[in-house]
Amino acid sequence: MKRILYFIILLLSSMYAGAQRISVVDDQGNGIHLVTVLTEDGNMIGITNLEGMTPDLGGAVRIVLTHVAFKPQLVEVAKVRGGKVMMEDADYDLPEVQVVPKPYAYVETYYRAYVFIGDSLRFFKAGILPNAYDVKKQKLKTGSYSHCYAEAYLTEGVSFTWSGRMDLFNAGMIHKSGASRLQPGGDAAEKYFTTLTDEGGGKQRVSNPEGTVGFIISDEKQTHLTLDGAKAQIYRNKVLGQERVMKLREKKDYEYQFAEVFNHDEDGHSDITDLVMYSNHWEWNGAKGRSKLIIETYAAERAYMDKKEFKARKDGLKKQYKQPLSLDTMEGYAASHGIPAIAPTLRKAIERLPQKM
Repeated sequence: MKRILYFIILLLSSMYAGAQRISVVDDQGNGIHLVTVLTEDGNMIGITNLEGMTPDLGGAVRIVLTHVAFKPQLVEVAKVRGGKVMMEDADYDLPEVQVVPKPYAYVETYYRAYVFIGDSLRFFKAGILPNAYDVKKQKLKTGSYSHCYAEAYLTEGVSFTWSGRMDLFNAGMIHKSGASRLQPGGDAAEKYFTTLTDEGGGKQRVSNPEGTVGFIISDEKQTHLTLDGAKAQIYRNKVLGQERVMKLREKKDYEYQFAEVFNHDEDGHSDITDLVMYSNHWEWNGAKGRSKLIIETYAAERAYMDKKEFKARKDGLKKQYKQPLSLDTMEGYAASHGIPAIAPTLRKAIERLPQKM
């Protein structure tokens, strides 16, 4: 019995020693959720969890860390000290919007979408979307233009109709953004979680009866929200008795992770023009392996407009980008708006793709 127990201890010790994981934190020591971890040649290793811990690095010598709110970083694993890596803030921000009596709150978003099958990048798309929200009528006005449209059917079994799905997704996030939907009594609070616990230092833990589902970290100007969306959604499915949806998500081993950054005023209030950036990461078991969809969205411009000004802006985008959007064109737009560049590792992987934008 002692020999068997000794063998089990040795086995567990070797498994623990073999696991190569590091913690990714910000300059305040908070773990950063939803950091994409890549190999040096652009293959995906995984993402960090709610506490900022990477998956097993699998013996990688160098890794690339990317996140919508932080600067991309190349890390030599052997030089990591204390098991932690600190990411530097992207320093991306937008000027404040002067409130004027005009009916439309305009937010122009720039998005990048990546599809991985297994660990390999298979598809990339970037686009610009003009979005306006009629504050008085509480109605969304979504604008798109021809070269935001691309329909891709991948042989691996992943398909997306960008003209419909991406336009609606990005535009829909605009008027739902902000701290107000996270407060008690809001629809998200009732459906997806039940408790906000103050942990001090501007940090709140988001929980439901199933455990921790996210964190809200605020400073004087901005709030960072991170959520394990799959945990929150499955909790809601349980509450509503949606067994068929739960079984489907279990079968596909469904995961959904979400991160958002938005500005707020001195009282912690935010509105639809305060979105700064957000990132979404979906995973599921597809027909040809583990499928991963990552969407990064940045607010590029925002203002208050009337109907005529909104139409002029949409028409101007159509004219300005009447040719197909090349990677250089999209990166030029990002650079002119101060949006963090694509990590060099990912850019090289994009350049190897057969699909054209």
